[in-house]
Order: sequence, then structure tokens, then C-alpha cells
Amino acid sequence: MRAVANVEALKHALRHYGPPKYHHSDRGSQYGYKEYIKLLRDNKVAISMGQSAQDNAYAERVHRTIKEEYLYYWKPQSLKQLQQCTAKAVKHYNQHRIHNSLGRSPFNFAQYWAKLNQSQRPEITIYDDQFLT
Repeated sequence: MRAVANVEALKHALRHYGPPKYHHSDRGSQYGYKEYIKLLRDNKVAISMGQSAQDNAYAERVHRTIKEEYLYYWKPQSLKQLQQCTAKAVKHYNQHRIHNSLGRSPFNFAQYWAKLNQSQRPEITIYDDQFLT
């Protein structure tokens, strides 16, 4: 992607909507472009960026699950209802919903994992960027 186009889009957004408190992005090169970063900093925007571009995909997947499996069903009608429903969804997602890859909820998995000593814990690779340049 051409970073110059992103800088122009950011300038347009700042002119029309003002600066946001936070700007979150993946690690795309256009978001690390020095002029883009300078524009955010000059407007006192806090920059949030994942450790790798794949971090964003994981977060988006969780957001989609919460929207599709909870919020679309509950249909909150106000910001307060949305906040309450989101908190309820996140609690259920973490404490009760069985995750296929874990065979249990994240809460139960964390409890199980904490009981294992270091030699019993399997090594897993979530993301391997050894082939990236």
C-alpha cells in the first residue's frame, strides 16, 4: 500500500472528525510510515499497534464471535445496553464457552495450565515469523 494515500486519508479524517483518542492498526507498513506517525503524534493521538499483523486477526475473530453469537441475538437498543451485553458476552466467552482448540473454556484452561509444572506444559507455536523479511 502507498503510505502517502493513507496520510491524505488521515488528514481528511482529522479535518472532518477531529482526532480520536486512540488509533489502532495492524503492523502494516503504511501505519508505521514516519509522516503518518508524526501526524498522529502532532494531534496527540495514542497509537495502538499489535506486536505482529496477525494479532489483529485474532482480535477481529473474537469481536466477530461476540457480535454474531451474542449481540446480534440480544439486540441492545442503547449504549448502556450495549456495554452491559458486551460485558456479559465477554464473561461468558471466557468463563463458560467451550473453545474447540482448548477443549474447555479459557478460564478452565488457565486453571488447568497453572497446575502443570514447566516440564508438563507442551510447547506450542502460535505464530512463526521466521520467513518474513
